Amino acid sequence: MAGDKKSKKKETDEAAKRGAELAKKHVGYEDMTLMENMTLKGVLSNLKDRFMEDLMYTYTSSILVAINPYKRLPIYTDKFVKMYKGVRLGKLPPHIFAIAETAYTSMVTHERNQSVLVSGESGAGKTESTKLILQFLSARTGRSSGIDKMVLASVPVLEAMGNAKTGRNDNSSRFGKLIKIQFNEEYLIIGSKMEHYLLEKSRLIFQAPGERNFHIFYQMTNGMNAEEKAKYHLREAEYYNYINKSGCMTVDRLDEKAELKEFREALALFDINDELEHQMFCILASVLHLGNITFKDEGEGSVLESEDAKKQLEITAGLLGLTTDDLLFALNKKEIKMRSEIIHKPLTAAQSRNQADALAKHLYSVLFDWLVMQLNCCTHAESFKQFIGVLDIFGFEVFIQNNLEQFLINFANEKLQQFFNHQIFKLEQVIYEQEKIDWTIIEFKDNQECLDLIEQKRPPGIICILDEETKFPRATDTTFLEKLTSNLSKHANFDKPKLARGKFIVKHFAGDVDYEVDGWREKNRDELPEHMLRVLGNSSNMFTSILYSTEDVPDPKGITGKSPMARRAAKQAGGGGGGGAMLDLGGPRGSPKGASSAVGSASKKGASKVTLGTQFKTQLQNLMDLLGSTEPYFIRCVKSNPQKACNTFDDELIYDQLLYAGMLETIRIRRLGYPIRWTHEDFFKRFRVISPHVKQTKNFRECAEKLALTLDMNMPQGAQVGLTKMFMKQEVANVLEDRRNHALTHIIVKLQQWWKMVSARGHFNEYRTNALFLQQWERMAFPRKKFVKSRKSAFLIQRWWRMVQGKKRLAELREIKRKEEEEKRKKEEAARLARIKKVGEEQVRKEEELKRKLEAENDAEERARIEALLRGDGEDKKEEEKEAPKKKKKKKKAKKLSRTGSIMMDRNEILEVPINVDGKMTVGLGWRRAKKVDLDASCLMFRYKKHIDDCYKFKPRSKDGAVMHRVGWGGTLSLISSVGGEGSDNHQIDVNLKRLSRKVNTLIFIVTLFTSGATFSDVEDSYVRLIDSNSSAEYCRYTIESSGKETAKIMCKLFRYGYTAWRLKAIGHPSQGRLYKHMISRVNPFLDAQPSKRHFQITIHKAKIANVTERRNKSGGINTFCETRFDLDSAKTKIAKKTLDPTWNVTHSISGCATTIEITLMQKRGFAKQSFLARLVIELEEGKQVNVNEEWFDFAEEDTAQCGGQVKLSITEGK
Repeated sequence: MAGDKKSKKKETDEAAKRGAELAKKHVGYEDMTLMENMTLKGVLSNLKDRFMEDLMYTYTSSILVAINPYKRLPIYTDKFVKMYKGVRLGKLPPHIFAIAETAYTSMVTHERNQSVLVSGESGAGKTESTKLILQFLSARTGRSSGIDKMVLASVPVLEAMGNAKTGRNDNSSRFGKLIKIQFNEEYLIIGSKMEHYLLEKSRLIFQAPGERNFHIFYQMTNGMNAEEKAKYHLREAEYYNYINKSGCMTVDRLDEKAELKEFREALALFDINDELEHQMFCILASVLHLGNITFKDEGEGSVLESEDAKKQLEITAGLLGLTTDDLLFALNKKEIKMRSEIIHKPLTAAQSRNQADALAKHLYSVLFDWLVMQLNCCTHAESFKQFIGVLDIFGFEVFIQNNLEQFLINFANEKLQQFFNHQIFKLEQVIYEQEKIDWTIIEFKDNQECLDLIEQKRPPGIICILDEETKFPRATDTTFLEKLTSNLSKHANFDKPKLARGKFIVKHFAGDVDYEVDGWREKNRDELPEHMLRVLGNSSNMFTSILYSTEDVPDPKGITGKSPMARRAAKQAGGGGGGGAMLDLGGPRGSPKGASSAVGSASKKGASKVTLGTQFKTQLQNLMDLLGSTEPYFIRCVKSNPQKACNTFDDELIYDQLLYAGMLETIRIRRLGYPIRWTHEDFFKRFRVISPHVKQTKNFRECAEKLALTLDMNMPQGAQVGLTKMFMKQEVANVLEDRRNHALTHIIVKLQQWWKMVSARGHFNEYRTNALFLQQWERMAFPRKKFVKSRKSAFLIQRWWRMVQGKKRLAELREIKRKEEEEKRKKEEAARLARIKKVGEEQVRKEEELKRKLEAENDAEERARIEALLRGDGEDKKEEEKEAPKKKKKKKKAKKLSRTGSIMMDRNEILEVPINVDGKMTVGLGWRRAKKVDLDASCLMFRYKKHIDDCYKFKPRSKDGAVMHRVGWGGTLSLISSVGGEGSDNHQIDVNLKRLSRKVNTLIFIVTLFTSGATFSDVEDSYVRLIDSNSSAEYCRYTIESSGKETAKIMCKLFRYGYTAWRLKAIGHPSQGRLYKHMISRVNPFLDAQPSKRHFQITIHKAKIANVTERRNKSGGINTFCETRFDLDSAKTKIAKKTLDPTWNVTHSISGCATTIEITLMQKRGFAKQSFLARLVIELEEGKQVNVNEEWFDFAEEDTAQCGGQVKLSITEGK
């Protein structure tokens, strides 16, 4: 394997070296318009010299002459694609890539559709040239959309189905095609569409000696493995009558198995799956088997000739999805329609064989139509800007036996030759005359008379006479020939051979061709009998049925919904599309014999069907119109020798091809003519850059003339000024383009230099600014560093000095203390001596001993008391025991939360919630998942039992913005992470109580389970906790036990107690429902009913403020006011300034639906600043009227309170 890689690399290197040598070769004239010997022999000699040096391409101005070398030259690699990309025509040696590049550049520059016409004899290399153009355009656009690969991938598909080996070419296209490469606004390939012309169906039935049928049949018989061949009942190629008559079964250096693999791989790119590919091979195999169904005469009709023929009939019927009787009925019977009945007439053996051949040709043709349509569906772009059309159509053909196909092929070549003459000769010279150019008329060979002979209607031409005889019931091929002779015998291009019968001669531009008229009428009809169409349309095989359906049949199996027969029917009826059914194949499925007529509505109305000749003539005219609307380029392919041998130059053969192609006249008109044309305005604007001193005026013709004089264009030989355009020879235009490119390059270099200067100056200014900044910083940094060092030294000295002074003072204090202790000791000693003197020494000693014992006992009790306090016992415990009876007598109050530690709550326990200064807190909800479940936390907001708002994962923010779901789509937590200090929460909901709407007085927190089939039994350790948003401290936690099959939990309830006071109630109630909307009605039992509306007159007399914090009472008094809140009503008193005993005597009238009245004491601190001091919440009992007269109420003791004290109120309830 390593050796193979080395040999391949060596071959690649040698090929690249050989290609580089060919690119540098210059032999003879690369452009034949520059030749001195303007004769055909001179042209032939120049082409031969170049051909023998492997230079197969030669220019005739912009026309490329390509001589087939019958070998692969290394001049089509990516290196050559890059070499010719963006290079004008003529600057590099002649190449087909140069023509493709010129067409692409013209499309971009002129914004006009382009076309490349590849013409020549069969075997001249037209198909390969077309493939090379597609290869270049695909690589030229740079960025690939995948369509360019599909365009190239369509080549092996079309070659397998439409190409065959002929006596002149091993890979001859037996159909014509126009491939339109479609480009978008950026001129990138976005699609392609192919139109095909005249598939040579007669090759299915007959091949001349040394020729072959279409490639696909040999790929199937020689390339499939035994298992695949058994699936389609295939044998060796020699067995089948359709491919064994010519004696040629193989082609040298052609691997059928590899070709079949490439064909299948290409089909996969066009949405043709394995099932669809299988159906295609069934149709192809049935065509081969049809050729082996033989008949013998019996009585008035015919029967199958042998058991083998019967077996082939059964195989064919099975492949097509038909019954054996139906297929045999279609082959050996003929339907004759009478006025009231249908007669089935048996056919002879020869007629049955002809009917089988007609079916084989029709099956292959319909399959080919469907395949082309499938390719177009995958590659065609619905909208595009421009296209480049590449025409590869059959060359001029002369065989030993020439039939209708050769006649139509040569007719197409006559049309193309006329288009070439019109573009090169007629149109060229007409333009020169209109523009008043100094010009000598050049004579050329016109083929208009030959075209009139073929297509003219009045007097009738050959196609018109053929159509008349085709439609006449009793006409024969002999009567057709007699009619041709009687009508056209005097025409200069028509002749009748004297000895041969059944033939006529047409004198084409390429030579005389004799045609045999045998079978022309049947081929011109191009249709199957109606009973055969009905049989195929009722096939049990979906693919066959759809192919022969009269309309686009819906396909439940996804095989295909497009019917080629529907499109054909629409075209024949003049509809131009397959939208409506134009044929009624009639008859119920499964009974094709006894049905009514299969003639469609078009036939019933008497509309005539379009014949093959007329249809082809219309296609050709449409093709000519399309090419006429484009800017054409011509590639003349020339066959080098009939033996298809490399390095062989047949002078006589090539001379004849050059002669009938009008090459000498083409060279002469290209040499003397002016192929490059610009309007005066475009010429002046394009080339003024060469001489910018020429001033522009309104008359662009004068501007163009002045510019032309300054450009030294060798006028009038090199260029001439017309009435509306500037005409130039190719070589003059090339020089101007080079000069223009040089001038533009000079300008671009100047612009680049200027831009580099601007860029460098900008960088310099930036660097200078940075340098100045660094210098300033440096000048600041060093003095500052010195200052900091000096300051540190000063601080050190100051500390040392303070230390010295401190030590000195310490010594003084110690001396004073020593003297005091010495004085005290002396006094105690004097008192002891006086006591001894009074009571005696023994008594004093006993007193001192007792005193030491008492001190020791006091020390032990103190130590025990301290140890008890450290254990939590002692005096505090005794005090609690004393106060216990008193607490039992008091009314039970809600516990208060503390920021110093978390409280574990019980179910239905209620806690007072401390409110921060900013009113922010966080509710954390969490659980431990036993398995992967999807849960969501939501918050429902109520005014008593009325639903006000909600907040959940997909609506992460309430309307007032006070409640925010931290894990929602608009939240701030992408991964769940707790803000608290005790583990992680699954969901967190931030609540800002100060921003909360006044209408909301209750918040319910719920967890719902979304996972289908899961319950809260799968969720463990669920809890809810309250967190301080600022300090992240946990206030409280409530653990909820796992429940049964419920899908939701009502976790807790946060509700107003007063206005700014809130309480938290733990619920933990299981419920049903998966969405928050389901829970709105289910939380109703936990909501308080709205109390009745009440009216109060509240008078705030005065207050006594105590225990004010020092930072709030720096001047001995504070500015205060009171605010009364009841439900949605609120009122404020006036401000009492700088006093701790404020007096207001203000009466407020309030009303609403609530159970508490809140009086809040606030401090006024500067402009628009106020802060909370203390509050009082008065509970109201439902149904009990309130009447208070100047009573003192204590402010609530809570963590957030900044003071204590009392307030004096009077409350009167009204009606």
